[in-house]
Amino acid sequence: MTLFKYLLLISTVLFIILTSSSCERDDICAEGTATTPLLIIKFLDFDTGTEAKAPVELQVKAVDVEAIFALDGVTDSIAIPLKTNESITDYEFTINSIFENDSIPLNTDTVSFQYTLEQEYVSSACGFRVNYKGLTVSPPEAGDDGSWIRSITIQREDVTDETTTHIFIFH
Repeated sequence: MTLFKYLLLISTVLFIILTSSSCERDDICAEGTATTPLLIIKFLDFDTGTEAKAPVELQVKAVDVEAIFALDGVTDSIAIPLKTNESITDYEFTINSIFENDSIPLNTDTVSFQYTLEQEYVSSACGFRVNYKGLTVSPPEAGDDGSWIRSITIQREDVTDETTTHIFIFH
């Protein structure tokens, strides 16, 4: 009878070990985990080519979207999202957007960003993130008000993080 008790005890312990080892901790995406990166754009003075220059009263809006992208105190660089379900994102960049008189008119240029989408698995808690490969930019389309963007240079063709500038816009 004692042999039966030992076998039952060993079987029970093995069953508990096997069932508890397959459990995982709660699936919570940890803060600081890499997510889909934003496109980092830096504005530079066209004449010097290296000096940072913030656009006056900049407003950024995705084409075909009513909402204006919120920019907190525009300086010489911004971070904007690219579409994760299409390989093209068009943005309207408008300067002099908050004017109080008619002496300084709005000036809007439309810029088209093209890229290849690449999904990357992060974890079961965080899911997938999208990286953008082979970034290209079409020349800005000026509105009736002329073009304020003079040149665009791609600094990094792959948007995989938010640590450095991807695009330089000269104005």
